[in-house]
Amino acid sequence: MVIRRNTTESDWHFQTLLLIDNMKSFILLLAFAFCLSSALPAPNSDRIYGGALADSENKFPYIVSITDTDRHYCNGFIYSARWIITTASCVVGRTVSKLKVIAGQVSAINLDVKEQKISVYTITASPLYNATTGYNDIALVKLTADIVFDYVNVDFIGYNEADTTQTTATAMGWGATMEGGLESVNLRYGEVDLVPMDSTTACGAYDNTKFNFATMLCTVSSADATATPPGSPCEYDEGSPLVQTIGTAPTAIGILSKTEGCSATAHGVYIRVSVYYSWIANTAGPQPIRPTPTPAPQFDV
Repeated sequence: MVIRRNTTESDWHFQTLLLIDNMKSFILLLAFAFCLSSALPAPNSDRIYGGALADSENKFPYIVSITDTDRHYCNGFIYSARWIITTASCVVGRTVSKLKVIAGQVSAINLDVKEQKISVYTITASPLYNATTGYNDIALVKLTADIVFDYVNVDFIGYNEADTTQTTATAMGWGATMEGGLESVNLRYGEVDLVPMDSTTACGAYDNTKFNFATMLCTVSSADATATPPGSPCEYDEGSPLVQTIGTAPTAIGILSKTEGCSATAHGVYIRVSVYYSWIANTAGPQPIRPTPTPAPQFDV
């Protein structure tokens, strides 16, 4: 048997007063929250951390977003039409069928003109990868279909050892714009300094148990950026390329393995891609040769 209490007029009056009082409390709480949020500093809207927005697909046509269940979590760069280079820490342990690679993307929320989304076929991590130390943190991702190059908005990039005559390089990615933040909706980039290292030097918080100067590069946000705004990689930037212009060609010299955090003083650790030349070539074959532009026809006047 369900026993219902009879509702009297005084009960209704009491409940009405209680409801009004609760509504007042809720409104005051909302007002307090609004004031508090207004007082907090707004996150910088133009960062990788610092840095600036990549304003077109052809600024960095070789970078890709790697998604798990259609959400960006890591980056990579295009090695060839069927292969992507990224870090092992980005892909080892992931379910291959849930992963996709997006080329030709700038915005993560709006479809870009040359955007291509392709499923992952296989993941091949370096056989020397050590998840504890982060040593040899590199992997090759094979796709289920070829990336279509137009060599303007979607293109591959060569890789080489860092040019030691240059003290800076460009970092990029869809990483967070502040500590603890979510991934960015737009591709961002910034200039970082290459920190001179030897076998006894620590890369910020990473001592020689976490940093190997023979296979890694150490960076920090550029103190005197002239070509691009200074920036620093953050969470969700892992796997992204570190790029220098060597000769006249953009060249990948590293891929982001880990970072201390999101600040101007945070150090980033990049894997030297050129160290793994033999393994990359044996696994993925040689890089393609970029076609020579066809000269315009000449007509007699």
